[in-house]
Amino acid sequence: MTTVYDETIEAWRREFHSSELQNLRPDYYKDVAGHIRRLKEAQRNLDQKSLKASILEDELERLQQLVQQLLEKRMEKIAGVASLRLPVSVGPVEKWVLDEYTTIAHHLDRIREDLARGLEPPLSPEKKKGAILVRFVKDVPSIIGVDLKAHGPFLKEDIASLPWENAESLIRQGTAVEIRVSPQENG
Repeated sequence: MTTVYDETIEAWRREFHSSELQNLRPDYYKDVAGHIRRLKEAQRNLDQKSLKASILEDELERLQQLVQQLLEKRMEKIAGVASLRLPVSVGPVEKWVLDEYTTIAHHLDRIREDLARGLEPPLSPEKKKGAILVRFVKDVPSIIGVDLKAHGPFLKEDIASLPWENAESLIRQGTAVEIRVSPQENG
């Protein structure tokens, strides 16, 4: 039977020896946290000068160090994947990080577009209300929008105006891209 400690060493080794993000089982972080809690509890119940307490302390320190390094390496890879908008499978703990990195990559793209058009980029991301015009890059089944209306289904290359909350979510997932209409210059 593999221990959480052994699993962490193996996950660390795979992550640092591959350029691609490696799979972790969905409950990995939960199990690591539980193991660290058990180690700390066992430590409290021992004579701190005993050999067993010293061994537990060493295991705890090494496990915490490995997990921190593993997490940092995974976040570095997740940031790279998000900026390139590549599809990747991550567990529930890392999903929100991927979503946030993807949002940041989207904002950077908008700044690049504005500068290329000669427009001054915004000082902060705008919080839109209303609708966003999007072009779908993948087929999408019908969705119920935040406006409680059914939208879709959509085929690749379809264009639709969706509530901004739904559109932003689809953009973060890499399912749609925003269509930005530049203001026409008056001649």
